[in-house]
Amino acid sequence: MEIENKTRWHPVFCAVMELELLANKKGLTYDPEHNLSSEPLRIDLLIIKKDPDEVIENEIGTFFLGHNIVEYKSPDDKVNIDTFYKVLSYACLPV
Repeated sequence: MEIENKTRWHPVFCAVMELELLANKKGLTYDPEHNLSSEPLRIDLLIIKKDPDEVIENEIGTFFLGHNIVEYKSPDDKVNIDTFYKVLSYACLPV
């Protein structure tokens, strides 16, 4: 079995940042690779068109492309710019 030799850039980056900000050492705390949530990121629904030429006749799906992220909002939730950026950020995550 071949072991892949990958350079771990995060520890180096964190150490460089600490050196760059050394003058403010007492006023700063560092938490490398901080988890943003206790659970992994999950989207509400991913709809994948198996055939790119598939024509969806339902009004909801007329604008669907290959991979479609759907974010569910309850009646109490609001659809706003934060919702847009949340879904956009999911779409930009590397697979």
